[in-house]
Amino acid sequence: MGWNDPGRGQDPWGRKSAAGPFDLDAIIQRLWRKLRRHKGAPPRWVLGITGFAAIAGWLVTGFYSVPQGDRAVLLEMGRATRVVRPGAHWHWPAPFASDRVVSIRQVHVVAVGYRPMSKLYEGEPAPAEAAMLTGDQGLVHLQFAVQYRIVDPRRYLFNVDHPRKTIARAAEAVMRQVVAGSPSSEIRGSEQRPLETSAKARLQRLLDRYHAGIHVVGVKIQKAAPPKTVLAAIEKVVRAREDAKRYMSEAQAYSDSILPKASADGAAQVDRAYAYRARVIAKAKARAARFLALAQIYARAPFVTRERLLIDAMARVYRKAHKVVLSGTSHAVVNVPMAPPAPYVVAPKQPTTKPGGKR
Repeated sequence: MGWNDPGRGQDPWGRKSAAGPFDLDAIIQRLWRKLRRHKGAPPRWVLGITGFAAIAGWLVTGFYSVPQGDRAVLLEMGRATRVVRPGAHWHWPAPFASDRVVSIRQVHVVAVGYRPMSKLYEGEPAPAEAAMLTGDQGLVHLQFAVQYRIVDPRRYLFNVDHPRKTIARAAEAVMRQVVAGSPSSEIRGSEQRPLETSAKARLQRLLDRYHAGIHVVGVKIQKAAPPKTVLAAIEKVVRAREDAKRYMSEAQAYSDSILPKASADGAAQVDRAYAYRARVIAKAKARAARFLALAQIYARAPFVTRERLLIDAMARVYRKAHKVVLSGTSHAVVNVPMAPPAPYVVAPKQPTTKPGGKR
């Protein structure tokens, strides 16, 4: 029979059924009137339906779903039994079992030295965490952030108490160790990548010892500045270091300009010394040769040689003084100029001739 045949009331093109729509409120009212007519305890079938509905509702609470990129840790009687992957699952309802879902895809951030406000890396400073002592006994306020992912949900939830607080305290301890081994200029400088790399490696090793189930993605230094109370003193130190560098540069330039001249003067002095040595040696040799020659002549004619030496000596003396010659009672002053003596030439030794014309 077709939908539009008489008596069916099933015409989909607008004609309604004779019985009318399903009325849930009317059914509930009729059931309530039947229950009111019973005096005392309700019928057994009502108790059965109620108990079945309660048990079914309790069992339904055991259904749960795990989103993509997350993991769920299943707890049975308070003990972690397994890690559940994404999808729809069911476990015994509470209080026999429960689940805790954590994200393993999301990169979590823990701030140290400041409190994040509206943005990820900006916030109100925390002086107690930020104040750190540098390797050169300086003080610096350091703000940094730790980025991490959860790789083992079971260890993350149950091996450490308050994981985020534990990560913050461990990162603070590691960063203090790194800063204590570095000078202030390197910490406040523009290139802070070595400090971040060292802090990341040390923090990862420390969390692995805790079995925290965490992978450190990175450590990012946000701000490194000296305290305001010592900022003026640090500026003076910086200016003093700049002055020291300038003075060293000027001293090096002066050294570069004076050393070549000093080297040249030293070489000239050495050359003059060698020339003086050669002159003195030659003069000494000449005097020695003259003395030897005079000695030979003196040996042959001692009187003549002695007189000649005396005359030469007197000539040298009178050559440097004013000469006056006085004779008898005469008052006439006669200047006698003393000419320099003729050079003394040693005559060669003549061979002796023996009688008979033979030498």
